[in-house]
Amino acid sequence: MAGTKPPDNPYIAARQEWNERYGSYVKAAAAWRIVGVTGMAMATIGFSYALYQSSQVQLVPYIVEVDRLGTAASIGFPQQIDYADPRVVRATLGSFVASFRSVTPDAVVQKQYVDRTYAHLRSGEPATIKVNSWFRAQSPFDRARTLTVAIEVTNIVPLSTQSYQVDWTEYERDRQGKELAVRRFRGVATVTLTPPQDEAVIRLNPIGLYLTDFDWTAQL
Repeated sequence: MAGTKPPDNPYIAARQEWNERYGSYVKAAAAWRIVGVTGMAMATIGFSYALYQSSQVQLVPYIVEVDRLGTAASIGFPQQIDYADPRVVRATLGSFVASFRSVTPDAVVQKQYVDRTYAHLRSGEPATIKVNSWFRAQSPFDRARTLTVAIEVTNIVPLSTQSYQVDWTEYERDRQGKELAVRRFRGVATVTLTPPQDEAVIRLNPIGLYLTDFDWTAQL
């Protein structure tokens, strides 16, 4: 049977044999190097794109408005809800007053009340200065050692597009639950609306309602 005639030069014959035995391995190694480099390049591109996308994420508040019974009255994104809706403002003001004036022996809950109060106040505003003065003179943490105060908001009436009258009743009890006093208060709050963008603000003040001024007096 006819075959390939081996070369007469032994060096050429050795090179030919080496190519036949190891050339395929060299080619395969080169191919895998190309695959590896390509994979690393694709992974780098993918990671960079994911990092870019994560930096572009923007929080969009989604508001659920509830009625006095806690039933959802309307839901939607901010651009779908009228920020001037008096029901939303009244509910938020009622929550503010309850957080501001409540006293509880549970320090964790009391801190939440204080945080919710300041979530509706901004530095330098008259309302903030007055609330600061009240807390310095009537620290709820100190008062909670001897008594508790429960708040019942009884009426919220708009006086203008920016001012609201708030009436509430405070029930003071000692630490054993005995009623000490029942006091009625009336306050006038001036508010402004600034749609929030920060996640921490959205959690405590989803509609961006801030009190610019707040005065209150005891009622006889």
